[in-house]
Amino acid sequence: MKDEPLPDTDHISHYCPFGSLLDGGEVTGTSFLLRRDPKRDEEYLSVNWLEHLRLDNRTAEIAEVRRVLSTKITLGGKAKIAVLNVGNTKDNVRQKSPDRRDLRILHRPNEPPEFPDPSHSGIFDTLIDEQLVAELIAESVKETYPTR
Repeated sequence: MKDEPLPDTDHISHYCPFGSLLDGGEVTGTSFLLRRDPKRDEEYLSVNWLEHLRLDNRTAEIAEVRRVLSTKITLGGKAKIAVLNVGNTKDNVRQKSPDRRDLRILHRPNEPPEFPDPSHSGIFDTLIDEQLVAELIAESVKETYPTR
């Protein structure tokens, strides 16, 4: 269902372009900034809800995320896929942000017939104090995976 909050026990993944990583490949807050360009301004940060995929293990989930992402973008060879726990991410931002920000992480399936992405979701409410919120989200990364 669209805009359903994701369970705190579940996990999300986010594509982190190489240019947003530190030299050693570590994910930074820059990886979690909204994209701004003349054609569109993002209202939320795109992620994929891993448990929605209903696969047996993390390896299979990441393989499916890679497959879906590759239908939308060219996956950079040095980019990463970051995995975060929903509840830990929300708690970290709430505890460390000056306004005790309560992020919303909502299911936003993207289902055009040619490129379906039923696990697509979004992290909302990051724009105010965006750099700080992005850094706090980055602190919550549990694990990373190569994009290829």
